[in-house]
Amino acid sequence: MQLAISDLLFPGFTKANLRHLPGQYGIEFFYEFGKDYYWNEEVAAWGLRSLSIHGPCVAMDLATGDRSYLAIMEKTLAYAKKIGAQFVVVHTNEVGAAEKQAAQALVKKRLAKVLALGKKYGVTIVIENVGLRVKRNVIFDLPDYLDLFQTFPQARALLDTGHAHVNGWDIPAVIHALQGRLVGYHIHDNDGSSDAHLPVGQGTIPWESVFDTIKKYTPQATLVCEYSKGFDNIPDLVAHVEQLKGKYGL
Repeated sequence: MQLAISDLLFPGFTKANLRHLPGQYGIEFFYEFGKDYYWNEEVAAWGLRSLSIHGPCVAMDLATGDRSYLAIMEKTLAYAKKIGAQFVVVHTNEVGAAEKQAAQALVKKRLAKVLALGKKYGVTIVIENVGLRVKRNVIFDLPDYLDLFQTFPQARALLDTGHAHVNGWDIPAVIHALQGRLVGYHIHDNDGSSDAHLPVGQGTIPWESVFDTIKKYTPQATLVCEYSKGFDNIPDLVAHVEQLKGKYGL
């Protein structure tokens, strides 16, 4: 099991903190928020470690009429290939849609092209569960999300625990349903009312059962701590992750 840290925790000029992260931890970064020359410098400074890329989620929405998604994804995948990224995370949508079935059809049509690009570049595409019922932007609820992996058997999944909890999903049951399709997780906590991206243990997710199920069915998966608050330095963050490893046997 690989543990990784998302750069979401270190915005702007604080991102240099990740240069001090011990090499046994992977890093996932939001590629769309920096130029290649910037990422080249950071990736070099991070040294040899596992890397993954969070695909575009602001510049691209597969459920809208914007036709630039292929060019954006191709640039992302080319960079992922260059750095040997484990996978690229893809969101199906950011906003909701008045006509859910039409939006689903458009997303599936575009996902097919994105997955073809992934094959071209030899990069694993992982589809994340997105949308929040409190924001009324869920296009793929649980049955529809699971069905994506029947429609696209070549695709892999990334389960975001925060999104799942807000939407009332039984997280261990979802893990059991997807099993080998799951190659990654975005691990963060909340109280079920908002996507707070809190550190594990600061919300109401039943982590003992979640981690037990992860270890049982997806021991090969990468667990990305996708926090947006709680730590402003690497030593405290590492101490927290080490505590999780000891408590839950990760």
